[in-house]
Amino acid sequence: MKTTPKAEKVPSTIDPNLNLDQVKKECKAIVKKRAKFSAGVAIVPVPFFDVAIDAGMLTQLLPDISERFGLIEDRESAVDLESRAIHWGALKDRTVDFAGLMATRGIVKKTVQGFGGRIAAKQVTKFIPLGGQLVAATMGYMIFKKIAFDHIEECYKLAKDIQTKQQGKNV
Repeated sequence: MKTTPKAEKVPSTIDPNLNLDQVKKECKAIVKKRAKFSAGVAIVPVPFFDVAIDAGMLTQLLPDISERFGLIEDRESAVDLESRAIHWGALKDRTVDFAGLMATRGIVKKTVQGFGGRIAAKQVTKFIPLGGQLVAATMGYMIFKKIAFDHIEECYKLAKDIQTKQQGKNV
């Protein structure tokens, strides 16, 4: 699933002091926390309620991950706090819109490529008393975690590649 910003949106440089391995570790910890919430929502016996919540969480989470890897530039373009708040709001809105589009495309693509059966199974199993809700929660956790971890890996590879090319130019 391609959820990273388009090529023209990707910065040409990334802070060489940014520890990408540490960022990757922190992002995975955040994803695990959000995936637990996803599992909790999967228990609710309302069809596709959990899918809507997951899509909303991914819409916010994926741009945050991209930003942590330094793949979204111009986030701190304003100097004074008032201007910075205005610019931050506008950038956040654009980023969320972009990430929403990318996340939606990615989710649809993932659904078509094999998650459709799992999501449908999750919707059906939550109506089976006790055991079914446990299965739905487990599937919710695993699906959310898989989508977000794929994004982390793509961001890590892209950021590492940019840092490597940048170091080659500096030597």
